[in-house]
Amino acid sequence: MKRLATIALAFIAFTAFTVSSAVTSAQPAEAPAQVKPKPKAKAKKKPAPKPADPYADPAPTDPYADPAAPPIATPAATKAAPKKPGKSKPGKPADPYADPPADVDVPDGKPPVDPFPPPIRPPTPRSPASLHPEPGDPMTPDPKADPKLEPKLDAKLDPKARSTKARPLDPYAAPERKDDRLAIPARVGITDATTMQGLLAVQRLDGWLLVDRDGSNPIARRLVAPEGHPTRPWFYLIPAKGSAIALVHDAEKRSFEHLPGSKLVYQGHRDMDKQLRVMLKGMRTVAVEYSMKAAVPSVSRVDAGTLELIRAVGVQVRSSDTLVQYTKAIWGDAGRTAHHVAAHHLVELRKEALAFIAKQVGAGVPVTEHDVQQRLVRGMTMRGLTGAPPIVAAGANTADPYYVPTAAKTAPIRRGDLLVLSLAAKLDKPDGIYAAQTWCAVVDATVSHDIKAAFETASLARDHALALIADRARKNRPVTGAEVDRATRAFIKKAGMADRVMHRTGHSLDNDLQGGGADLDDFEVHDTRILTPGTGFTVGPGVYFAGQFGVRSEVSVYLSPSGPEITTPAQDEVQPLLR
Repeated sequence: MKRLATIALAFIAFTAFTVSSAVTSAQPAEAPAQVKPKPKAKAKKKPAPKPADPYADPAPTDPYADPAAPPIATPAATKAAPKKPGKSKPGKPADPYADPPADVDVPDGKPPVDPFPPPIRPPTPRSPASLHPEPGDPMTPDPKADPKLEPKLDAKLDPKARSTKARPLDPYAAPERKDDRLAIPARVGITDATTMQGLLAVQRLDGWLLVDRDGSNPIARRLVAPEGHPTRPWFYLIPAKGSAIALVHDAEKRSFEHLPGSKLVYQGHRDMDKQLRVMLKGMRTVAVEYSMKAAVPSVSRVDAGTLELIRAVGVQVRSSDTLVQYTKAIWGDAGRTAHHVAAHHLVELRKEALAFIAKQVGAGVPVTEHDVQQRLVRGMTMRGLTGAPPIVAAGANTADPYYVPTAAKTAPIRRGDLLVLSLAAKLDKPDGIYAAQTWCAVVDATVSHDIKAAFETASLARDHALALIADRARKNRPVTGAEVDRATRAFIKKAGMADRVMHRTGHSLDNDLQGGGADLDDFEVHDTRILTPGTGFTVGPGVYFAGQFGVRSEVSVYLSPSGPEITTPAQDEVQPLLR
């Protein structure tokens, strides 16, 4: 029995070993051992996102980026896997004052947005006329006008076609260049030794000799500004090197004590000659208010006898016309403001006068040219203005450009008459700068064809002159007063009215109505001075028919560094007063 049991156990063991070997050989050799999966843990609930802190410091953003443009892709953002769609967290507010990232560029073709823009000036009237807008105000910009189109200045310009683009920009509009107001030239004072000596060096002058006798030289009086009213001859020398020297009469030396530099005095004419030689010692060429052959009368102020005294010392004399432009003729910031105030008052006075005429004539009440003139004079006084009596011409008197009514010489204003009002005035202050304006109207409901055609020629010629000045300023090229006058008269000639011109195109404006700057003149005189930025002038061509009528279209202009600015409304059509 034991033996049988042993055999059975051996058989069972052999059978189990055979089965186990067969199963093992059926499985692959590299199969890893099976690991029982671990039971999944219960998912924890995510906490709700915290609301964004509106007071937290925001991340810097690019203030120069275009808000309408897509975000700029960076290398890191390109490689990053896209996020699953879902609700995004509220972003932080962009900080407009944060510095932009250094590695972010502005998209091509997009203008940068300045995070610190310059302060915007408060809205102001575009022009004095816009305070009380009139129908067809020529200062109102044309919304259909293309600013890219520029006026043609060649000989093919049609005198019957009006170009609104030839008109310079409104002086009250924001300047195109941010630094334009900073570039406004300042008036050079004779006490500014450094600047004055620089001007003398450019002109290759040894000095500027300002001379006056009893107020005969208004340029010297305004620049030197002696106290009181000295009547005896005085001299003030501004040398190219060294300090200024004054030569005055012993009885009037107190009038010059406020001036810088040394003082020389004299008592008689022999003593004056001796001291003048001492003053001009070492000088070879000096500038004086003198114009060769009286070419520029506004600068020709020193008499021939005084010039002989200077030349007798062995000193050559040259004209101070260019020096005057940079001193007396430049308006300066205060003068520019005073000019605009005066221009506004002139516009209001002109409107009130025309309304008065229309009311009187419409009611059948007699009114004369002198009545209207005196009404304007009283208005100027009430508004703090000073200037010559205005020109009020009616009917055939308009054919005389220099007609001024008086109590003894005046004409009644009747229905159907052509009216020409010419006003010029300044604030009664030291910084006052003249403004001038001429306006044409008809005391009727309609304007005749002849008057309309003549005024259209004059106003187009005015615009042509302004277009030439603007074109030269845009190209940074100089233009002389004579050039502008020639171009204006050539335009009138093309319209067939060359023989109807009786005066120059315009004149300089500063503290004097006939200013010390360049005049637009190659008709009465040949003014070769260059129009200087910072100065002002009138542009007022006219055409006149002897014994019949005359028309003129005059505006005041300030020449800024970026171009001419019209400071009084520019009239394009004759105004009918009766409706």
